[in-house]
Amino acid sequence: MKVWTSVATLFLGVALVLSTAPLTVSAQVLSLQQKDILQGPYRDDITPIADIVGHAPGARVIAPEKIVQALTLWSQQSQRLQVVEYAKTHEGRPLLAVFIAMPERLAQLEDIKARVQQLANPVNLSQAQANALIDQLPAIAWLAYSIHGNESSGADAALLTIYHLIASSDPEVSQLLEQQLIIIDPMMNPDGRARFAKQLQENRGLAVNLDDQSLLHTGSWPYGRTNHYFFDLNRDFIYTTQPETKGRVALINQWYPQLMVDGHEMGAQDTYLFAPAREPINPHLPLRRRHWGKVFAADQAQAFDRNGWRYYTGEWFENLYPGYSNYAEYRGAVHILYEQARIAEDGVARPDGTIMSYSESVAHQFVSTMANLKTLGQHSKTLYREFVQERRENISRTGRYANRAFVVLPNENHSRVAEFVAMLERQNITVHRLTQTQQVTAIDQYGVTQQKYSLPKNSIVILNRQPEARLLATMLEFDVAIKPEVLQEERHRTLRDGSSLMYDSTAWNLTMMLGLPAVTVDDFNSSHLQKWQAATPIVDAYNPQAVAYAIDGQDDNILGFTAQLLEQGVQLRAIDKATELGAVKLSRGSVILTFTDNPQREQAYKIAAATAAKFSLSLHAVTTGHGLGDLPDWGGQHFPLLKRPVIATLSQRGFSPYDVGATWYVLDHRLGIRHSIIDANAFNFADLRRYNVLILPDQYADSLSPEAYQKIKAWVAQGGTLIAFANAASALIENDISSAAELPDALQDASDFDAQLQREWMALNVPTDLSETQISGVASSIVYPWSMNDEAPSAEELQKRDDWLSVFMPSGAFLATRSDEKHWLSFGSEQSVPVLMADHPVLMAKDQVAAVTRLGHWQVKANTKLQQSADEKSALRYQWSSVPTNVDVQLRMSGLLWPEASQRLVNGVYLAQESSGRGQVILFANSPNFRGASLATSRLFLNAVVFGPGLGTGLVVGL
Repeated sequence: MKVWTSVATLFLGVALVLSTAPLTVSAQVLSLQQKDILQGPYRDDITPIADIVGHAPGARVIAPEKIVQALTLWSQQSQRLQVVEYAKTHEGRPLLAVFIAMPERLAQLEDIKARVQQLANPVNLSQAQANALIDQLPAIAWLAYSIHGNESSGADAALLTIYHLIASSDPEVSQLLEQQLIIIDPMMNPDGRARFAKQLQENRGLAVNLDDQSLLHTGSWPYGRTNHYFFDLNRDFIYTTQPETKGRVALINQWYPQLMVDGHEMGAQDTYLFAPAREPINPHLPLRRRHWGKVFAADQAQAFDRNGWRYYTGEWFENLYPGYSNYAEYRGAVHILYEQARIAEDGVARPDGTIMSYSESVAHQFVSTMANLKTLGQHSKTLYREFVQERRENISRTGRYANRAFVVLPNENHSRVAEFVAMLERQNITVHRLTQTQQVTAIDQYGVTQQKYSLPKNSIVILNRQPEARLLATMLEFDVAIKPEVLQEERHRTLRDGSSLMYDSTAWNLTMMLGLPAVTVDDFNSSHLQKWQAATPIVDAYNPQAVAYAIDGQDDNILGFTAQLLEQGVQLRAIDKATELGAVKLSRGSVILTFTDNPQREQAYKIAAATAAKFSLSLHAVTTGHGLGDLPDWGGQHFPLLKRPVIATLSQRGFSPYDVGATWYVLDHRLGIRHSIIDANAFNFADLRRYNVLILPDQYADSLSPEAYQKIKAWVAQGGTLIAFANAASALIENDISSAAELPDALQDASDFDAQLQREWMALNVPTDLSETQISGVASSIVYPWSMNDEAPSAEELQKRDDWLSVFMPSGAFLATRSDEKHWLSFGSEQSVPVLMADHPVLMAKDQVAAVTRLGHWQVKANTKLQQSADEKSALRYQWSSVPTNVDVQLRMSGLLWPEASQRLVNGVYLAQESSGRGQVILFANSPNFRGASLATSRLFLNAVVFGPGLGTGLVVGL
């Protein structure tokens, strides 16, 4: 934990200078801006905020560097606070936590932390010892603000709160600090706030603007909400992909705060919302959280009533998804959300004729904070006693989490496993390795119970019975339980007006997000466990007798290794069919560096060895190119030459900032090679000849002109690899760049698409008895890839049904898939990849469009005769498609999926690829890099980026 002592290294670049131009201000607005939020008296030896930032608190948005400047100065002036840097942002800005208490309390920080950690893990703690610790401990509050950079009032209120607590001479403040340790995270997203402050400056005119539709209030693409890579940091608390979150979670988890405040903003014409949340509420939250939410809300409401301020609780605020800052609730905190109407500096005119000033929005946040701190002081000891009881329940041998274990099956994707374990360990969750095979009853990721299931040696075991049992359970349970009455209300809203109770995704399971096969064991009992340790990669030394060096393709990091070697001029080949060269076994998707392709042997080896070590990959010396038995040899068709990807991603205009940012992040942090982000507004002037990979992220509005699409089409024909996500994929279809179809437009030819589906199944299930090929007569029966006995609905009826089924599309559910295991896009992936689907396009493929991955996992039922297709008398029909009756179709893995949506989605295409001229088009039905955490589908995307120029396009031979 680094204590902040200097302002000299605060920021990269030039500090933002706020405009000092005189504004045309009405008397009413001026009086609102000048309203004093703080009421003294205050000590003279603590510099007031106005003297540091150049204006009264609440008059203007305080720039990020000014907040840091104030904290640095106050840490030198006051013994009531200690400033700690817990991380740096992507742009190098410091993330600071301010510890506030009386000086003698601050001197005991390490002792306080040790005591609260004893309470949090009461394995050998007697009740008498627990009571003694509770008597010694102060109340601990964590107050956090402005995780969305353009929700500015929170950070300004945080600065007011800090000043008030360290400078006030009020005896009530001194008493509060005697009782509490207050930790304030005043500015959770300084990169986003800096972007927002800059946009305020850019969009300001000389007159005050009270119109919340103006650019001054809305901002412009990519807006200030997100961090450097356009990530919503308030969705990252369980995935912990971003440095802001990693540092923040590490510090929060040391202190087990009793109160967790998260200060936000919402629509400008709204009022003020605070906790408690309404249903759905995550079932792993203790029931008493609801009680305490009401207690804190009652006191907060009284504070607002005294000021005549309007407010509300609940309504749209639900508590199902655990990836917000509310993750701290599962660890023992009372979590309180603030949502203030967003007022961008000047104030906002309202339909009732009133004006809400920025100063008032800051005051709301400040008053809420002080009210919550007062309530915490009154109830801290009771909260500690309940905290200990909850923690005892978590580790009880007879409790709710007593015997359950979550088990990830062993695999060779070491980097993905390591990231999974890191996500858990950041939450203080212990992970084990099974040291010998064990037979259990297990539940798989499809919800199927399997008796006498054999857990392999080296399986990863996470016992649910540990101090963080509640958070662990909601992160790893395959499915979250939603109350029947909640489902009834959700369906009512869906049918009534298309609204929803759900504020975010209803599925978030870590093993599915990362694509790791796993099972749940409800009665796990084994002593054959060791603490998990990462696999140690082996890089073979340089061998003059080697003909090549190879890396196995099962690890995701092979994509970064391949991309970086290609960028450095090293020639590589992919292996598209598993082989064994001497003693080296190589799966499909492996890469090989041959010295035939790279005559500068030692230099090529040095680059490969250093890069393999960087990515924690094993590099194997290959001494023969002869495949064992009938396995491929190194000179045949299964060793295609790769080509360096030169990548451009479209952004701005109507493209989703979230999806652009996630794509940008994945390319930077998974590949680590150069790439370009192109402004779609200037796309018609771009020279696409510089690139061989073009990525179109998801879009919320039409982002390109018809001329731009024609330009892209011509570029693809010349050998480009075009990759598009979700609505951008739909746009390519609409502009005749792809021959794929969207479901509503395909229903006229539903039988053709169904025939393609049956043909794929027939290809995978060729019968072993082909004796009819030897007869001299004519075969009496033929199996067709379409139904001969089932009268399919008309196109008009299918369209009518599709209109109805589309009403029920999910807000985020994991679906099972099936992939073509011979296609290069599925390198390194399981046959069934979980995909997170919401109201995304349903893609359709036939003829020259390859359905690499389809929605729905097909499996022949046990003890049934193989049916070649659905043409036999018994067939199940799902909307446009048909399925043999001896096939089990598994679709929903996790989250809310209405039966209507399952009928619409099943057998649709998730990932499609087609050749076009010398190039190719690759379509994803969703955003494969969701929140930077969806490693399962990111692998498919990175396969497209890295392998696409070499494997899916025409090879250009240079002379």
